[in-house]
Amino acid sequence: MSTREDWLNQAVDELRPVFDASGYPLPDNIRVSCGNPSRNARSANRAVGEWHSAKSSSDNTHEIFVSPVIADPHEVFGVLVHELAHSATDGDGHRGRFPKCVRKLHLEGKPTHTKVGVRFQQEFSALIESLGDYPHAPLNLGIDRKVQGTRNLRATCPSCGFLIHLTRKWAYTTDANGNEVPNLPICPNDNSSFILS
Repeated sequence: MSTREDWLNQAVDELRPVFDASGYPLPDNIRVSCGNPSRNARSANRAVGEWHSAKSSSDNTHEIFVSPVIADPHEVFGVLVHELAHSATDGDGHRGRFPKCVRKLHLEGKPTHTKVGVRFQQEFSALIESLGDYPHAPLNLGIDRKVQGTRNLRATCPSCGFLIHLTRKWAYTTDANGNEVPNLPICPNDNSSFILS
């Protein structure tokens, strides 16, 4: 396969008879892509897949996204099966027909967070191997993420050590010449002027 989408679409084609046999046929109009799910994409407990009903699509297509943070073909395939189960049970969310569908497809765990188990591997390993390598390397979304530091300044009372945090706006004022000059508050304990620390 030359692209991730080729691999994912071939997997969908291979899964159609499996879903038919399970009693939960897939709709014809499915589009699959590798991309960040809209919610929790950068959190530690990130979503690894996302499905959107055809009702949400302007061309009446079920949209599925598999997160770029995963690259193991078995894990990707498991996420794809979970999201395809949403397409097959459109409107049920993680209730109704959906839990029965994912159980028939050998996914384990809670319906909201299914996982690939031994039975899933036994049933689908040959199919996954036939697809070849998933042409993707995992994306580390946290590596370029900068944690914003605090914008507050620390000020302490030189007499008693009382500590406060305040923004630059409240720590400085502008004099007649346009220069910033300290304008720190007075300590409530001993009426000493705070100093920046």
